[in-house]
Amino acid sequence: MKREKLYLPLILVASFFVRLVPHRNLILAAYDEYLHQDLTLRIVDGGLGILSRDIPSLLGLRAYSYPPLFHVAGAFLYRLFHSEYFFFVIPAVYGTLAVLGFYFAYRELFEDDRKVLLAVSLLAFAPNFIYRTSLYIPENMGLLFFSLSMLLGLRFLKKKTLSSFILFAVTFGIYTLTHRGWIFFAFAAVIVLLFYFEPFIRRNIHYLILLVLLVLGGYLAVPQVKSTVGELFLRLQRSEVSFLGYFKWVGVVQLVFGALGSPYYLKKDPLRRGLVVWAWVFLFAGGISFRFRDPYATIPLAAIAADYLLEVVFPSIRPTLKKILAGVRGLGSGFVRALPEKRAFLGFIMAVLLLTPVFQGVYGAYAYIEAPSITDKEAYEWISLNTPEDATILVWWDMGYLLIGNTHRKDVVVWKKVYQGFFGEAPTVKEAGQAYTDHVLMFSSDQKSLVYYLMRKYNVSYVFVDRKRYSYGLVRYGLMEYAPYDTHFKLEFCNGGSVIYRFIPEPELRMEQPFPIEYSGNYSPLVNFFEKFWTGYNYADFDTGYKANFNLNAWIVDLYYYLYNETGDERFKARADWLLRWLEYKQMDNGAFPWGVPPNDFTLYTAYTMEPLKKFQFGGTEKALNLLRSREREDYFMTTPKDKSGSFVVNALLLPIYKELGVLNTTTEKNVLEELLNEQSGKGDWKDNVGTTLAVASALARYYQLTGNETVLSAVRKAAEWLMDQQEEDGKLKSEEYYYAYSRASYVQMAYIYHVAGLEGQAQKTLQFVLETFDPTREAHPLDAVVSMYRYLSYAYGRERAVELMTSLLGLHPLPDFFP
Repeated sequence: MKREKLYLPLILVASFFVRLVPHRNLILAAYDEYLHQDLTLRIVDGGLGILSRDIPSLLGLRAYSYPPLFHVAGAFLYRLFHSEYFFFVIPAVYGTLAVLGFYFAYRELFEDDRKVLLAVSLLAFAPNFIYRTSLYIPENMGLLFFSLSMLLGLRFLKKKTLSSFILFAVTFGIYTLTHRGWIFFAFAAVIVLLFYFEPFIRRNIHYLILLVLLVLGGYLAVPQVKSTVGELFLRLQRSEVSFLGYFKWVGVVQLVFGALGSPYYLKKDPLRRGLVVWAWVFLFAGGISFRFRDPYATIPLAAIAADYLLEVVFPSIRPTLKKILAGVRGLGSGFVRALPEKRAFLGFIMAVLLLTPVFQGVYGAYAYIEAPSITDKEAYEWISLNTPEDATILVWWDMGYLLIGNTHRKDVVVWKKVYQGFFGEAPTVKEAGQAYTDHVLMFSSDQKSLVYYLMRKYNVSYVFVDRKRYSYGLVRYGLMEYAPYDTHFKLEFCNGGSVIYRFIPEPELRMEQPFPIEYSGNYSPLVNFFEKFWTGYNYADFDTGYKANFNLNAWIVDLYYYLYNETGDERFKARADWLLRWLEYKQMDNGAFPWGVPPNDFTLYTAYTMEPLKKFQFGGTEKALNLLRSREREDYFMTTPKDKSGSFVVNALLLPIYKELGVLNTTTEKNVLEELLNEQSGKGDWKDNVGTTLAVASALARYYQLTGNETVLSAVRKAAEWLMDQQEEDGKLKSEEYYYAYSRASYVQMAYIYHVAGLEGQAQKTLQFVLETFDPTREAHPLDAVVSMYRYLSYAYGRERAVELMTSLLGLHPLPDFFP
């Protein structure tokens, strides 16, 4: 009794603090917690009247429903304490109370206080029991009522009084409103009672068979019962690899000594035989469905292991060691043979056996429970602030928990599976499965009309994808492939980590020209090349990049208006007009034209897009220019809205475009230019790198064309001389160690630098190298490469000459006909 007074408080205190470990970072530690926190807060706001009126749903008998008592109690307590720490602390309170409940339940099973304390210790620190009793999930409170139901059930079996039965019935009744675990309690109770009443059952086996037949007949005859039971079994997730998790989740000591003690227990009274069968039925069922395993098999295993350790293992340690060490000879052998007689040595071995479960439980609480990462709080905050409260947002299914918990908006899968049953009528397994299938189709299918239909069906108003889900092939090369250019989707938020599109069922701008232009005139090589990239909405490159390609389409506007003026072909004008409307439609509200995977609001790509549009009547010009002005600092340009230092190369690339667009501040111009010139080495390069030198020198060459600054021209000439030294006699760069290590657009960029520097001979030699070696199939980004060539040739020789050169080049090196 003295030990009980000492050890029980220690176990309870340790249990409480271990159950705080998963929330050590003060964030919810599992996907389910976000869901159940949100359900609780909805009851806090809406009251009990928002709960389902469907009785099977309230009992958790529907395939996808939760009994509400856990959330109702949580709402009441949250109103009482109203602290953000409530959802981190209350699970540890429930979990510790569950440990105490099982302590009293084991006392009904054992006469020996040592066995009771050992059994409750083995259970309290079993990793799967810690997991289920340290999170804000209904199973936490459910296991508390499991322990109380077990305690009162065992007392009823002992006393067989009406009062004890009433206590049990009331407690179990409350349990049914708390968590579906009451079904597993019922399974376990049936198994134990079959053994407990074995003599009675043998005498009345015919009645039992009749009862089974009646139950089976009722199951088959009553459709509601059949559908309810059938869907519950369908709900049990099946995964054969579950067996691999036993040692990790049940606990090594609990499983090993529970298994070794099972034959020993089978020789005891009927109640204990029932515990063995309970344990092993749930263990094997857990091999294919984790719901049986976590942690309902551990409850009887802990009792079996404690009994076996104290009655068999510990008493046999000394004689077993004596036998093992009896044959030891040589130096120090006397000391070794005497070890079994030393109480300290025996105590150490027993301490290892007793403390191993504790250490495994503590480690499991720290390492096994991994909090889902909310990689982009900014995106969730944007949704909370900028979307209607009843908005349905398409996210990948596991993000649904985070979305609902952080924004209180709806998703497709989780809302269908859980919320519909909680607040209305629970879906069938088929309906819930269909929601999952449909959400996969919405993300992955290239049948756009099907996707539009499904989004309308589920009332989707936004699509939210983060970087992790962007890496899923069926997401990235499905919906995220065409959403950037499809007018049914309007980009509302992007930051390089997440992207949010608004779905527009009936867009104002609809596809008008689904087919490529078939042109056979003088410019056919150039036109036929571009038309291979036509999507029906825009021109998108053959690569894995962001398919909006705003800057490339802006340059094609410039090119096609030129072709219209030269040929009079109205199709070029119609296509250019469409692209201007499409660009304005897809432009973000802040004026940005993003780029990247996932996209980000890069200043450079908005500037690139606006450069060729400056001469046209473009509705988004003022928004874009205002954005560019806002990104200008005294000595750098912001690369993104959050940038606080800028980038040397980006500063160089933006300088001439800002100048050309008329939004360059004189202070910024002076400071950036001074930095670029100071960074040039005495040899003429920047950073001793061909790519960096090409980028900075070509930007300065363009700046010189716009300003006539002779100091800049001197820097361009020095860079040109350095670049000449990097080329072989035929024009190839010496650093091109393997064929096509450099895009041929880089060579055209180099020829432009030579042209501005006055080295026309070197420019022509470089262009000749391009003419001889260009291969569009070797270009990583063929559309981008050709547009870049056109751009730099336009800078050097004007649009007319640039079009002639590109037409000749593509006439010699067309894309193969089998390209899409």
